[in-house]
Amino acid sequence: MLEHVPMTARRDRGVYLARHAAAAAKAEEPEHAVEIGREAAQIAVETGSARMRRELTALERVMRPWHHAPVGRELAQALAPVNERE
Repeated sequence: MLEHVPMTARRDRGVYLARHAAAAAKAEEPEHAVEIGREAAQIAVETGSARMRRELTALERVMRPWHHAPVGRELAQALAPVNERE
């Protein structure tokens, strides 16, 4: 279904998701943040959006308190394909 959505709308959705994930992390809901961040990361890889990469970098910063926890490793794994494209 997303293949029928214009690329600009997909990028906007990805940015929104990355910001939503950061808000979840700020609300101390890291599992929810990772769940949302996974979808944003997938869109970032598909679109190559630099703006989304910046938003996902902000998510990584907000998630630092959980960096060594399993949820932090899940986020790192989800974002690995995005970071490889840089």
